Amino acid sequence: MATIVILEHLLQREVKLPYMVYQLAERWRAAGHRVIVHHGFQNPPPGDLAVNNIDLTVVPEGYRELLGRYRRVINGAVLDVSKSRFSEQRLRPGDAWTGAVIVKTEANFGGKPEQLLRSLAMKSGMPCDIPAGPVADGYPTYASLREMPESVWSVPGLIVEKFLPERDERGYYIRIWTFFGARERSSRFRADVPIIKSEHVRDREPVQVPDQIRAWRDRLRFDYGKFDYVKAHGRFLLLDANRTPSLPPEFAPRAAETVDLLAGGLEDYLR
Repeated sequence: MATIVILEHLLQREVKLPYMVYQLAERWRAAGHRVIVHHGFQNPPPGDLAVNNIDLTVVPEGYRELLGRYRRVINGAVLDVSKSRFSEQRLRPGDAWTGAVIVKTEANFGGKPEQLLRSLAMKSGMPCDIPAGPVADGYPTYASLREMPESVWSVPGLIVEKFLPERDERGYYIRIWTFFGARERSSRFRADVPIIKSEHVRDREPVQVPDQIRAWRDRLRFDYGKFDYVKAHGRFLLLDANRTPSLPPEFAPRAAETVDLLAGGLEDYLR
């Protein structure tokens, strides 16, 4: 049996997010493995395998050194998940795009987890390794660049994209691919609104993961995570690449089969 070390930021427990890796850890413990959650980059415990669950867009240098102390690390090469690294629909000042646009944070989840970590670090007087950035509760959309406030361009940490939702006569769709090693689950979710949250979902169906999106996983070097994407104008577009996906308690019972499936992906890294 193996010792698995889940690595997190020193103050990450204060964020209190229900990371999916905690549900995976329950399955690993039930299988006989020892699982340790370690906070900070000082005095890391020995382990056969580490999991990068550091919930920051860009992993700071101290934590990069921490990842290097383990022989095998899940997502050890995934050090920057800024949307600008993979967005094929990104716009810049002066672009000629005349369609609708959407404004996002470079960071996942509207930048909320890492800006909370930054705030906690500064309040405690700790050296802060997290840059300031915007926090957003949603994704503002505009009919055109002309209607978008010009000030958006000057805010570090925001990204402007072409707004290209997937839709047909039945509604709007978001595709979600969750994976761990060779284990995976891929679904398309339907809603009546273009920006889809869990409460908007009408139904779901399994879908194949297209080669374009698999290529992004290889390029970004993900071992484990969740990709959100759509099909628009005949192309598949990656919207979000998350190495620290969450699983809210209310969804855990319905997601139990998926978690059971993904948990088995650990064996790919223990051989």
